[in-house]
Amino acid sequence: MPVGAIMTKAQTRTGPEIVAGAEPPRRSRRPIAIATGLIVLLTLAGAGAVFGPPLWHSITAPQPPRLVFPGVVEAQEIRLGSKVGGRVSEVHVREGDRIAFGAPLVTLEVPELEAQHARWQAQLKADLAELEKARNGARREEIAAASAAVAAASARHDRIKEGFREEEIREARNDWLSAEADLKLAEENLGRYDALLRKNSTTKAQVDAAQADLDRARGRASASKAHFDLVTRGNRPEEIAESAALLDQARANLDLLRAGTRAEDIAAMEAQVEQTRARLREVDANLAEAVVRSPGRALVDVISVRKGDLVAPGQAVVRILAADDLWVKVFIPETDLGRVVVGQPAEVTIDSHPGVRFEGRVVQIAHESEFTPRNIQSLDERRHQVFAAKVRVTEPDGIFKSGMAAEVHLPAPSGPAPTRSEGNR
Repeated sequence: MPVGAIMTKAQTRTGPEIVAGAEPPRRSRRPIAIATGLIVLLTLAGAGAVFGPPLWHSITAPQPPRLVFPGVVEAQEIRLGSKVGGRVSEVHVREGDRIAFGAPLVTLEVPELEAQHARWQAQLKADLAELEKARNGARREEIAAASAAVAAASARHDRIKEGFREEEIREARNDWLSAEADLKLAEENLGRYDALLRKNSTTKAQVDAAQADLDRARGRASASKAHFDLVTRGNRPEEIAESAALLDQARANLDLLRAGTRAEDIAAMEAQVEQTRARLREVDANLAEAVVRSPGRALVDVISVRKGDLVAPGQAVVRILAADDLWVKVFIPETDLGRVVVGQPAEVTIDSHPGVRFEGRVVQIAHESEFTPRNIQSLDERRHQVFAAKVRVTEPDGIFKSGMAAEVHLPAPSGPAPTRSEGNR
């Protein structure tokens, strides 16, 4: 007898034999149907005990073909300002204007930065000129002048080393001999005047004059003798060493010019040029901050400055709403969370354009629930626990406005429901 079959009273008592091929009585089929129904009910009850209420709910609950969630359009808010301060010279837009990427919004006056830019430009030109001079080395004229200085120093050294010429020595000898002759004549004249003075044939004044002539002649003779000794002995060793040092210095200067600038000096000048360029780039970056520009397509929401206002660095001057970063925020009940996944296509409708469906895509599902006043215990209460989700939609021609009511339509997944919700994408 099969498991679960129910024995009736007709089956327990002995009855007449059934003739082969004869039709069994009708009342014998009813117990079999009853037994089959009981088996199905017991099977469903066992499955419910094993897999729990969700499976039972998924089997018994109706599955709508499409999910519809009400929501609100939200936009990314951006507050724009400048890293540098200044006075507002021009406001290029008005509140409500739609602007493109890079559009100028507010211009600031920054004369100090403009002066710094001119200064560092001039410094860069000077540094580049010094670097070019170092790379090119000495000019031909400078090398020629250094070569001539070497030749002059060499000739002077040779002259000092060789001493005086023969002609100069003979001239000094002749001067000395002439001075000696003058000295001898002055001595004789003084002797004659002394003899005449003793005979009272001359005056004392004439004797004194002869004595003075003798002294002058003696001095000239001494100087001539010293000069003759000088030219005869030649220059001193110190003078020869000095001339040799000057010759070496001239030769070293010539070699330095021919060798050019040292590699270390060129590297230092290149570093100086790069440093000046970096400072110039810094000033350029600050000058670029003098014009507040849009980071993308957007809608001007609030302008907080006017022409002539003084703006501090970092102060927000314009608030915009990003046109390419619009989404509809909806709340998904926990009972429908398993039917929504990140990346799932969606359709968005708004009241201002009835019958028009805009394409969108689920980009975020929150990991934490909201609007939960207490712990959820029953199945009916789980629908009150919701998870926020974002459905991004491409904003066409400024149709969507921040705060606008919208509805998100999600098609039911064709395959099995996902077991978990994904995060941001």
